Amino acid sequence: MRLAGQKASAALAALRPGFSANDLVGALNLEVINFQTASAQIPSEDYEFLNKTAAAIKMAPSGTVLEIGGHTDNTGDASGNQRLSQERADAVRDYLVKQGADGSAIIAKGYGDARPLASNDTDEGRFRNRRIEFSVSK
Repeated sequence: MRLAGQKASAALAALRPGFSANDLVGALNLEVINFQTASAQIPSEDYEFLNKTAAAIKMAPSGTVLEIGGHTDNTGDASGNQRLSQERADAVRDYLVKQGADGSAIIAKGYGDARPLASNDTDEGRFRNRRIEFSVSK
C-alpha cells in the first residue's frame, strides 16, 4: 500500500495546468483508501494524500464534478453495507471540503457491496473491497 501511495502522490504532483478530469481521477485512484470493517473513519495515514487531493481538485478544469464512490465487503447485511458505504463516501467528501475543495464539485455515493474488486471469500479480498474510488461524474 505504501508503494500505491507513493505512485499516487507522484501522479498528483505531475499534473500540470490544463490537466483533464480523467487525468485527475487516474492519479487519485492509484491511492488505496481502505477502511476497517464496519468503520467509516478515514485512516489517519490517508490525511496527507487527501490534503493533496483537495489541492488538485481546486486546480481541476472548470465544471469538473467528481464522484467519490464508497464500497464495502459483503460482511453484514445489504442495507447496513449500503449505509456504511455512503458514510465512507461522505467522510471523504467532508474531509476534502474542509480542506478547501468546492463541495459542489464533489458527489458522494455509496454502492454497498454491489461492486467488489475481489472475492469476498478471503481476508485480502474483503480488504480490497472496503474502499473509495473516484470517477468523473456524468
